[in-house]
Amino acid sequence: MEIGVIIITVWIISTCFHEFGHAITAYWGGDKSVKDKGYLTMNPIVYFNSATTLIIPVLALMLGGIPLPGAAVSINSSRIKSRMVLSFVSFAGPLFTLIATILLIAFNLLIVPTLKGTTGDDNLYSIIYTATNSLIYLHIYVFYLNLLPLPPLDGFGILEPWLPQAVQRKARELSGVFFLVLIGLFWYVDGFSYAMSFFSQLTAELLGVDRTAAFAGIKSLRAHSYPLIGLIVVAWILKSKMAPPEEKADSLMKEKKYDEALVLYDEALKKREDPRLLIAKATCLLSLGRRQEALENAEKSIKIDPESTQSLGVAAACFAEIGENEKALNAAESAIKYDTNNNYPFTRFVKASVLFNTGQYAEALETVDDYLKRDPKSIEGLFVKGNCLEMLGRYDEALQVYDKAARVGPEGNIRASLAKGLLLCSLSKTTEGITEFEKFLPKDAAQRSAEISNLKTLLTETAAKLDAVGKGSMADATRSAIPLLK
Repeated sequence: MEIGVIIITVWIISTCFHEFGHAITAYWGGDKSVKDKGYLTMNPIVYFNSATTLIIPVLALMLGGIPLPGAAVSINSSRIKSRMVLSFVSFAGPLFTLIATILLIAFNLLIVPTLKGTTGDDNLYSIIYTATNSLIYLHIYVFYLNLLPLPPLDGFGILEPWLPQAVQRKARELSGVFFLVLIGLFWYVDGFSYAMSFFSQLTAELLGVDRTAAFAGIKSLRAHSYPLIGLIVVAWILKSKMAPPEEKADSLMKEKKYDEALVLYDEALKKREDPRLLIAKATCLLSLGRRQEALENAEKSIKIDPESTQSLGVAAACFAEIGENEKALNAAESAIKYDTNNNYPFTRFVKASVLFNTGQYAEALETVDDYLKRDPKSIEGLFVKGNCLEMLGRYDEALQVYDKAARVGPEGNIRASLAKGLLLCSLSKTTEGITEFEKFLPKDAAQRSAEISNLKTLLTETAAKLDAVGKGSMADATRSAIPLLK
């Protein structure tokens, strides 16, 4: 039991050291938010993460492995100004693990031998000797593992800034799948598991590790795994209870519970006026339609941090919502300029929307295409692109874009049928347009009647807009569809 306690205690300290390595490097690289988030510390509670600290150890135990708890740190990569530094932020974790390993090796070679015969307790010497050898082996194993170029491991993080945007985006989307692939490699591919163990053992033995003692310690750790998992669960519950209001607010905002999140962000802001909290509050307010208040908070955040991509992006969205298009464009362009790692494509969408609203359709199309390279499944982006193509008279391309939007999901399907139907009606393809409307009209007679009434109003408004831009023939074609809706 004592061996297991020592291994776990030292492991938790070195895991914090690993995450501190990521955090301090990110801080030096330009992401000052890690300090506000409390990451510049060795407090393990700060680094607790539901996946790495709780789910992975439990999974490892179920699969017959070693349930060593992990941790995680949240880095705002948009604040890190170069790809080289961003790569080094990812490498810093394994580097700090390597430093911890070197310290353990030095302790094993210089201090542990002096304990034999001098402590008066050979059992104490045996416990420390076994635990230290196990820890060195485990650190070497995890060092190699972490450098594998698979998301979400640090090895992939080192390469990620240098990969094409599309590859980066897809890797982030599939990080959960890659994690399952990694488990599969250990569970089903004997050669992979053997290779990892072989190279770790070979390295450990070259560095003076007693293989027998190392595996005896691991065996002891496995034997006491269930109490360890119990302690992790208790610690997780305590962390949840002690979580600061902003952490709870972040979870609520992901669930789109903006009113509840807003109360907690206000509570957190009473303690400190953190730019991240201000922009989170602004995002909630904007989602609730409280545009002016959202803008005030975004501007407060910009005053504290004038180069914040997120703050400028939300400010641009606020300006766009209240019709201040020139200010919206300026804010969006500033946000894009500071987003050197292309982490916030949303600002390009805002810029494209403003350009479209001001009649700059060619520029809007170019910008929204740039945005869709980074987020190709954005329904909003696809509709802006479709609208731009319509206004530029590229109708066949617009219809293709709406077809693509329809494949994104149920919401895209309904909106795409509506947009495509309106366009077809305006092109005198009335029958095809009505067929598109039929796809989303409800079967219930009362609901159908209400939707048809709304459609007739929309067709009338669309015809008026076409008249306003000098497309009278298309306006007449659109109006001709109204009597056919039954």
